[in-house]
Amino acid sequence: MKKTFTIITMLVSLLLAGGNLMAEEALEIMGRIDAKQKAETSQIRMMMQIVPAGGSIREYKVESFGRGEKDSFMVFIEPASIRGLRILELDNDTRVFFPSTGRIRRITGDQKSGSAGGIGGDFSYEDMGSGSYSKDYHLSMAGDEGGNWVIKGVPLDPESSYTQLLFFVDKPKEQVFRTEYYTADEGHKKTLVYKGYRRVQGIEMPSRLEMTNHTDSQKTVITIEAARYNIQIDEKYFNPNRFYR
Repeated sequence: MKKTFTIITMLVSLLLAGGNLMAEEALEIMGRIDAKQKAETSQIRMMMQIVPAGGSIREYKVESFGRGEKDSFMVFIEPASIRGLRILELDNDTRVFFPSTGRIRRITGDQKSGSAGGIGGDFSYEDMGSGSYSKDYHLSMAGDEGGNWVIKGVPLDPESSYTQLLFFVDKPKEQVFRTEYYTADEGHKKTLVYKGYRRVQGIEMPSRLEMTNHTDSQKTVITIEAARYNIQIDEKYFNPNRFYR
């Protein structure tokens, strides 16, 4: 009996050690990807298209500024009906300024799963925020598809609307080309596809992102029109008392 118990203990130890090694490998891979995309600051102009299933396409022009891994600011430039709509995220604290009412709304808890800016797109406030693969998730290897790794990420933020994400990584390029989002109630809710990777000022970035919502078959496409990195940015964009002025 004692011998059997010893063998079982050894097997459990080996399994745990193997799991730890796989988690370390996943962390190293995503850490290298983070390093290729890391910038102290950023300024990006983009076109956002919301493509409903069987409906008319809606287009929005957006400019965003980023600082570090947690701070981001977005302003909608077109169409005129929502020009001036602004979203500020400071270390997971999100505020939205609505020019139509002149009011600021703080987004908390499960509200972060709502469409960013309330425009009906498929990128939520949580999706649009800044972040890091290697620091924002508990990572583990979920599969090996030959030329691709599948890495599972469980959000460390207790208020995240997702139970897990699956990152599909091109091995030779070490680029995430697809992310699947899972929730407790809806299972596989959304899929984000990254296309047209390029290097701008030494920073690796996709030029097109396509988010498909599997609950209603709607798609939201973001096309990067211009990007600058490691530039000086006016601090007012990250000041909660000035970002809307």
